[in-house]
Amino acid sequence: MTNTPHPLLPNEEERYKPIVSTFICPKCKKHSKIQLRACVNVSLHPEEKDQVLNNEFFQYTCECGEKTPIVYPCLYDDMGKALMIYLLPDKTEDALEKMNAQQDTWSPEMVKAALVCTMRAVRTPNDLCEKIKIFDNDLDDRYVELTKAFVLAQFGKQHPDLRVVQALYDRKDGKDGFVFITDEEKMLFAEIPDGLYDEIIRMFENKIPQKKTSCYELIDIGWAMEVLRPDKEN
Repeated sequence: MTNTPHPLLPNEEERYKPIVSTFICPKCKKHSKIQLRACVNVSLHPEEKDQVLNNEFFQYTCECGEKTPIVYPCLYDDMGKALMIYLLPDKTEDALEKMNAQQDTWSPEMVKAALVCTMRAVRTPNDLCEKIKIFDNDLDDRYVELTKAFVLAQFGKQHPDLRVVQALYDRKDGKDGFVFITDEEKMLFAEIPDGLYDEIIRMFENKIPQKKTSCYELIDIGWAMEVLRPDKEN
């Protein structure tokens, strides 16, 4: 049997053609030509997954030793999980709308392939890492975000003096939970109470649209709060 290319995937040469950019080190001011990868395909290059999770992929180390974050639009592609996550760091909603509008130019085969994939958009490398961990642990990110909203509300009642600026799913010592990052850069881990995630599924599985879409979707805490709005019609 002949292996046919994934209809959503460019060939190896196209996919890994680097984007050349000029970088000025904020410390030593040296100008360097750097190569940016527009796609991370962890099925073809599994070592890059650790680079993303370790915050090394979106980072440049100058000859002087200075390490600088470099964040740009990039597709994370895990063909084994049929998972595609687009990092859209600038004007995320606008970029997402433009990207999804491009589907008007897709072939029927491309749309069909997208329908079997989980298509997500994220704002930051940390959000990308969170999505990877969620799907690696065979969880549904929609219910994780709804669970996050409940746990965050409870955390706020228990710690009214702390202002959480970011909440990210993680697993520690075999326990699912969330890392809460405060405005004072404190990091606190809160476990998901036993049974809560499954209860969230029971509560919302008939209220969340289950229809498959070929569009990239922004599923985050903002999405969850919209679902939980008291006046939200389901």
